[in-house]
Amino acid sequence: MRSALCLVSVPALAAALSLAASAPASAQFLHHRPAPRDSAAPMQVNCDVVVANPNSGMDKASCEAMNQAAAAYYTAQHDPAGARPGDDAETCDQIKAEFMAQPVTAPSAEHVAAAQAATGEFMGKAAAIQGEATAAGVAGTVAQTAAAATEAVNPIAGRAAAAAVQASQQATEAALSAKAKAVLVPAEQKAMSKTASLIGDATPQLQSNPRMAHLIEMSEQKHCHGF
Repeated sequence: MRSALCLVSVPALAAALSLAASAPASAQFLHHRPAPRDSAAPMQVNCDVVVANPNSGMDKASCEAMNQAAAAYYTAQHDPAGARPGDDAETCDQIKAEFMAQPVTAPSAEHVAAAQAATGEFMGKAAAIQGEATAAGVAGTVAQTAAAATEAVNPIAGRAAAAAVQASQQATEAALSAKAKAVLVPAEQKAMSKTASLIGDATPQLQSNPRMAHLIEMSEQKHCHGF
């Protein structure tokens, strides 16, 4: 299942705001590289289409919040008011120092904790499902090998065994698919909802202070660490 967590690049701001305001933890799991300044504007996702997909891990409110955040981040990146003479010459330490001096408010500690917990829960469940799929694949391979060995000795019995193995694999795949949908979709929806709340903390600050977005972009372009 493709996670919807990669739909926008804006969440990098949440981690940076946590750093700037010395929050207890930063949303590292949300970090995605922002688009270059000369790139096209971010595509706005059709939230009605997203929500209509039964396998979607995003509700409409979360989708709309991320659309808004993506647009706000792009606008702030391209706002001339965010640039300063000499930006190209700034070092990573200078960029970080300037960002730390910005009048920013950290994301809600409650929102950070909730997003991290929900995302961790989703990742754990996804790993468990993947583990079951891997184990089933190994068992299927062993059964196929046994069926092939049987066919070498007794073709009729071997073909019957191979058909039984195929039917068993199809049933297992169907069961795993149903389990994944039942377990992962609600978990991803929860993670997306909590993430949208976290992103919502950052969006107004982008709109009021485009310099922050520009500093984050500069840090990405120069491959700075610590943001």
